[in-house]
Amino acid sequence: MKKILVEELRPGMRFDKPVYIDSSNMLVGANVSIKESDIKRLMKWGIAEIETAGNIVADAPAGDPGRTEATISNDAKKIVDDYSSLLLKRKRLLELHRDASKVINDIYGAVKNDEVFPLDSIDTIIRNILKMLDEDQNVFLFLAGLEEGKNYLVTHSVNVTFYSLLIGRALKYAPDKLKELGMGTILIDSGMVKMPAYIAYKQSNLSDHEFNLIKTHPLHGYRLLKQLGKMKEKSALVSLQHHEQFDGKGYPRGLKGNQIDEYARVAAIADSYEAQISSRSYRGKHSSYHAMRNLLSSGVNKFDPVILRVFVSLMSVYPIGSIVELNDGSVGLVIGSVNKKPLRPIVKLIFDAERRRISDLIIKNLLDDSTLYIAKVLDDKEAGVNLMDVL
Repeated sequence: MKKILVEELRPGMRFDKPVYIDSSNMLVGANVSIKESDIKRLMKWGIAEIETAGNIVADAPAGDPGRTEATISNDAKKIVDDYSSLLLKRKRLLELHRDASKVINDIYGAVKNDEVFPLDSIDTIIRNILKMLDEDQNVFLFLAGLEEGKNYLVTHSVNVTFYSLLIGRALKYAPDKLKELGMGTILIDSGMVKMPAYIAYKQSNLSDHEFNLIKTHPLHGYRLLKQLGKMKEKSALVSLQHHEQFDGKGYPRGLKGNQIDEYARVAAIADSYEAQISSRSYRGKHSSYHAMRNLLSSGVNKFDPVILRVFVSLMSVYPIGSIVELNDGSVGLVIGSVNKKPLRPIVKLIFDAERRRISDLIIKNLLDDSTLYIAKVLDDKEAGVNLMDVL
């Protein structure tokens, strides 16, 4: 019997002998394709390898439900393979996010009580986030399913750091600049912990007085990070300036253009995008697609246009994880796209044209199939699914 790592398995693989989880439990029989659900189940159970006496069979037979439905071009095949590899990183991302959230929650607690706090633990978190992004920048996909609620300031801060470092990498920042950027973004809302709780979690529109109070949080954050955390100026400016706008209509100082520090210009885009795709007490969340459209429609005025273009190119028109309805009525999940053809992504079906749930891996390759196109983008509620359940 030879052992095969679970991370090397791909939907549609089949062997000419049975495949076993252990000596007494068979995963699939001979010549039966391994399904995506099989791989997910192994990952959920924490099983790292399976075993078989057989050899892999090169081609799945006609009509095999484990095979992909569409013809897969080389570009599309790479996207499918990358997506399968990405799913294996979800557990590590969740562990990293949990560790980061604990550290930030403790620091925000110290800030609230005017207590001095160290920055050493943040340095470790930023290095670990960068390591994950180096392995696969699309790990941001798993941020969408994390807890929000009353802890949203902490979750938001960590998520904004992922998106900001994603942009920083695309801008070719050196390691020391990435660290400075991450140090600022991960405590971006430190000033908000000084706001009255009834305002921070209010479920209706703010009054003029309440909004004017909220507009002071960047100043509070900057002062507290400098005094209590001894944070360097470049990093602390992120907290101070992330609500400034490129046209000068932001706050607290009405800075415009390059008067705003570049790190803060990066953070402003990441902050706005992440806020839109997350639920708040007073509104539901937007889809990634609609958040991108909102950024583009307001970007001419609010954001640095160069940095915004970089972010748009990273996320694509239809960001990975977008739920879309095709013109034939089927519904699927965008799992990737080619830069030169962002309107023709690769889609993994969730429902067929009759809205029947699909459990196996069926790929719609819009790169090659000119008869198909995206008719509209759906949010989770419209699609009737939870994103994390259909990855």
